[in-house]
Amino acid sequence: MNWELNKKRLTGEYIAGFVQADGSFSAVLTSKTRGTKQYFNISLVFTIVQNLKYKDLILEIQKKFGGIGHWYSGKKDNTIRYQVTNQKDLLNVIIPFFMEHQLRSGKLLSFLHFKYIAEVMSTRAHWSNKNILLSLIVIASNMNPLGKLGNKIRYLTPDEQKYVINNVQPEGVDISKLTESIQNFKQNKLTLGFIQGLFDGDGGLSVSLVNLREAKTDKNIISVRPKFTIIQDSHNISLLNEVKGYFKDKGFIHKLSNNCSIYNTGDKSDLITVILPMLAGKEANDLLKNYNIDELRLPLIKYNKIYYANKILELDTLGIRNKQVLNDIIGLLYHIIKNTGGLTLEQYTDEVKDKLTNNNIIEDIV
Repeated sequence: MNWELNKKRLTGEYIAGFVQADGSFSAVLTSKTRGTKQYFNISLVFTIVQNLKYKDLILEIQKKFGGIGHWYSGKKDNTIRYQVTNQKDLLNVIIPFFMEHQLRSGKLLSFLHFKYIAEVMSTRAHWSNKNILLSLIVIASNMNPLGKLGNKIRYLTPDEQKYVINNVQPEGVDISKLTESIQNFKQNKLTLGFIQGLFDGDGGLSVSLVNLREAKTDKNIISVRPKFTIIQDSHNISLLNEVKGYFKDKGFIHKLSNNCSIYNTGDKSDLITVILPMLAGKEANDLLKNYNIDELRLPLIKYNKIYYANKILELDTLGIRNKQVLNDIIGLLYHIIKNTGGLTLEQYTDEVKDKLTNNNIIEDIV
């Protein structure tokens, strides 16, 4: 897909979904020593982390935010990290953006806590009132359940640490504005752009080729086994229920561990009649075969997986029963697999067929 065409589809809703998956709102407790006195403050950080190969996308997101913030590349872990730390930029750009293009579930709660801390800090009331600062530290410590406030908490007095550890607000501090902002928040409907951003960050689509023995003919039949997934941590599980509802209640939600759940489906009919067309901006039963890839509103990163996986599933209705269909499917796989080891299409086809002969299943090809 042409990136110049594709990046025009980088909407605010897509960014919100992408941040839901790969972004964070965090706070770090900092300290400075002047003479014999130690002064504490809170630093707020908005972050997006992604694989370095998607640097162009991160830079486009930075442009959408007016060029604020900085990005860093990690050579060791092959990532790109985009961060905004400037107080004015957070208040004037980041916070208004995510009030309009909303986050959801636990990530929304983290953002609303983040917003409250930023607004209180802008008044500088925490500079002259230690209890207000301690109140913000307590809120910050619970803002991102999977993050950390920082090791500077050990420099607080034992009594102050108890407030933080037990999530107790100091006496005389009114945080009703935070409570009201959470209780009165009106959530917008889930949008296609948000779903696409979420899928690009936390979603997966794989296709396995399976070698089965047909009982009636006693012959081997090659079949396609698809799997569509979106994963969320334990603080954002309610979002998976929204996603399932968006896709007309197709698929299932399973608990993978105490910290993680997954929405998934491997049903071919659900995928080619509902989920994949809807991800491409089409209604149920409006299949992709009538469209070129550039004519569809596809996600920005995993667009090729959706388009070609749908074409593969359309070819494999009751199992692959002739060589030409198998070759067509392998050809589609070849065009979307990034790691073919430099093989030509013919070499790749021979390798896949050889594996199918010697194994019952070739997993996660797409």
